[in-house]
Amino acid sequence: MILPAAPLDPVRSAATALLLARALAASAQAQAAPERGVFITQIADNSRVTVTQRKSDSVAQIMQNGAGNEASARQDGDGWTGLVLAQEGDDNSAILLQRDIAGGMKTGAAVQQTGNGNQLELVQDGSDNQAELSQVGEDNTKTATQMGDGNRLLWAQNGDGLSDLQIQQTGNAALQITQNAAGAQFAPPPGTGG
Repeated sequence: MILPAAPLDPVRSAATALLLARALAASAQAQAAPERGVFITQIADNSRVTVTQRKSDSVAQIMQNGAGNEASARQDGDGWTGLVLAQEGDDNSAILLQRDIAGGMKTGAAVQQTGNGNQLELVQDGSDNQAELSQVGEDNTKTATQMGDGNRLLWAQNGDGLSDLQIQQTGNAALQITQNAAGAQFAPPPGTGG
């Protein structure tokens, strides 16, 4: 029996919509060829989606609402590839690979997971990789690997029980990390008597 997914939180949905709009606007600016894409929305628990794209100038947009969902995306291309993923619910997982096989083109990913116990793994291989990764909730984990030159990664996590940083970048890179643990308590430095 499939249970109905929890109703969308208007604040979370607005943040997801903003994330998607920014990523799609960037894809429209980057593409000279007509847009090719996969657009998937799943509203249920334990849904699965696998996307494989091997064309240039491709976009994949995946939205999942529910618990225990899995998303897998692989984009190989000789032009710009854009990936947008939004997962809302607990115990969701995503494994994402973007690879520029010709060199010199951009890859971009915008990912937002909202809920507890979510997992995210992103690998980008090419030049001028861009990723904006966001998780909100408890006990979420993620890893990010960017290979090539001109990498940019924005990493944000908000909640308790967050993962250690699992980031690997090669080449010319820029990185911004935000981890916010609402319930974290820190011990005073030794010798301060606190």
